[in-house]
Amino acid sequence: MGGIVVAIAVAAVLVWAGYLLSKGRATERAPEPTPMNQQAFLSDDELESGRLTRVLGVAVVVSAVLAITLPVYYLSESNRQANAEEAFHELDIEEGEKWYTNFSCYQCHGIDGGGGGATFTEARSGISTSWAAPSINDVFYRYSEDEIRYWIVFGRAGTPMPANGLEGGGGMTSQEVDQVIAFLRHIQIPQAQAVAEVEPAVTQALGRVAAGGDAVAEQLAELEAEKAAIQDAPTVFAVVGETPTLIRTALAGDGTCTDASAALAKQGCDVEGADADRDGLTDTAEATIADLFNLAAEATGTESLTIELDPTDAFTNRDAGGAPISDLAAIEARLVTLDTLVLNLRITSERQDVFLANVQRGIDFLEEAAEKQLWDVDFQQVADDAFDGNLADAERAVGLFNAYCARCHTAGYSAGSTFQRGQGSGAWGPALDGGRTLVQFPNPDDHIDFIIRGSENAVNFGINGLGRGWMPGFGQILSREDIELIVAYERSL
Repeated sequence: MGGIVVAIAVAAVLVWAGYLLSKGRATERAPEPTPMNQQAFLSDDELESGRLTRVLGVAVVVSAVLAITLPVYYLSESNRQANAEEAFHELDIEEGEKWYTNFSCYQCHGIDGGGGGATFTEARSGISTSWAAPSINDVFYRYSEDEIRYWIVFGRAGTPMPANGLEGGGGMTSQEVDQVIAFLRHIQIPQAQAVAEVEPAVTQALGRVAAGGDAVAEQLAELEAEKAAIQDAPTVFAVVGETPTLIRTALAGDGTCTDASAALAKQGCDVEGADADRDGLTDTAEATIADLFNLAAEATGTESLTIELDPTDAFTNRDAGGAPISDLAAIEARLVTLDTLVLNLRITSERQDVFLANVQRGIDFLEEAAEKQLWDVDFQQVADDAFDGNLADAERAVGLFNAYCARCHTAGYSAGSTFQRGQGSGAWGPALDGGRTLVQFPNPDDHIDFIIRGSENAVNFGINGLGRGWMPGFGQILSREDIELIVAYERSL
């Protein structure tokens, strides 16, 4: 509003100035004008008459208008700037959510940033597993904005976390990275909620230790079944290898085809057969095709290939939601599945030795993991070494360490208990076992303070430690008592 008033005032001044200039010019040019320096100027009486009064009056009016409008403009301008800033912030959040989705961040960290998992092939065993992706709806309680930007731009080597920024080889511009950060700020949970999630995290971490043996046994059973399937692949392929061709022959054969069924087989129909229910499948073809699919389902153990076809009913089958679908559509869907299965069986049969070697490597790894049980923790030993025999403190300390520290300081932890090395064996963060923390932090209070604050880039910590900003600070999430338990446990490793 203030800006509009100022614009009107300026326009009025310009109009008045133009009027004065036009009135001051001669309407007719004298044939021989007197030079300006020889012309008589206005007398004092003329200057101090109504002309001067009018000019001064206009000046007073303009000054009054400015005196009124400038404060109004000032008051409205501050609000306008605040509103514009808020609008830009909302736009950054909206765009950041778009990049968060387009770059598939949600697939690992969850739609709400609450954490999740990413498919990952563990290098030592070749086993596909789920890599635990951390929550990021509380990331600002652990890292500074610059540190968060670093992880987005450069990713984390050796994990499913890719480099997303242009500097790191990704596709996000610096503005897009800033917008993602704005979105992350927007979805941050309250600090009280982040603190309340400590207890469930500790419980889950301790449960994982207890269930480590079951996890290995389950994965071992899956690999044994995969090994058996590879060994059986040539036999199964011999049974079903020609089934897709036989089905297409029935769809397009003389006397067993219709134009619709032949089109599904990508062939022509020369001699059509009888189609009682007018579903595009001849009565003869329906019986033959049903038998072929059901035999393939039994041979491959693929229940989804099973089909029922009734020559008197054009909608014998239903989709996954229970809605009726045409028999021709049901056959088309199953034929895609069967083609894929047959292709996989053929490749597996041809390269059986390679596939068997790979799965055997995984089995050997799992058998070794089951024997060594490197995920396991002797809580009583921890209690005796670090907590004067207090078992409850020992269990909580291990739970806290595994929930908040092991991701970086225990090799293989994020890949699952099966792939875990010893507690504090080191990963992206340094190893903590073998008394290393005692060397780095002779004073326990310095150790506690470091976990509370985290590291800062190019800032020294402990004895000859130089921070890179990679160590998060946990002082806004964990209580000092919990951090003291973590420190006592780390110093006992």
